[in-house]
Amino acid sequence: MLFDDVEVGRAPDLVAQKNRVAERTEKGLTELEQKAVENNQRIKTYNNAPAEFPTFVREGYDVKCITAPGFVTQDDGLVYKDFIVGEGATPEDGQEVTFNYTAYNESGGTIDSTYRKNVPASTRLGIKGMIPGFEEGLKGMKEGGRRRVVVPPELGPPIGPATFFSSKQWEVFDIELIKIKSCQRVQTNIMVSSVVCT
Repeated sequence: MLFDDVEVGRAPDLVAQKNRVAERTEKGLTELEQKAVENNQRIKTYNNAPAEFPTFVREGYDVKCITAPGFVTQDDGLVYKDFIVGEGATPEDGQEVTFNYTAYNESGGTIDSTYRKNVPASTRLGIKGMIPGFEEGLKGMKEGGRRRVVVPPELGPPIGPATFFSSKQWEVFDIELIKIKSCQRVQTNIMVSSVVCT
């Protein structure tokens, strides 16, 4: 056992140390991972990360995502939790969705937010216009729903010199689905057509 939290001249609290070891073991973490979790918690607090924000433990290129109870992990690695389920049908490819979102990095720092701009975002689904994991998380929602989506690197944005994404990182999105509209292509004259969503 390490006693690096004991002041010089004081006896270690063996019961507290045993409890910490038992808690770490229950979570399936090594001592090094536990220290990384504690450091991550300090960083998230500094960044004002929202409640129930996941914890990411990096060891080389491997990342462990630790979430609070109630999060669902899909087979493809996408993680989500519905805070409000919403009502009605879920959106499908070809439909237009209007939504608010806040995007965070692994440390809980805000990357982007429609709330800062005071304008919700709108896009059609199935046209490959969004981060794949974000779109997948959005497709499982209903109007009025609020969801946190944790996107693994495999479902994240493309990386490389042609993009501003330089490394494979997890991304976290808080999404509020406002409206779903059905769309259809309308011919306006012989050579021109447009997509109309209502």
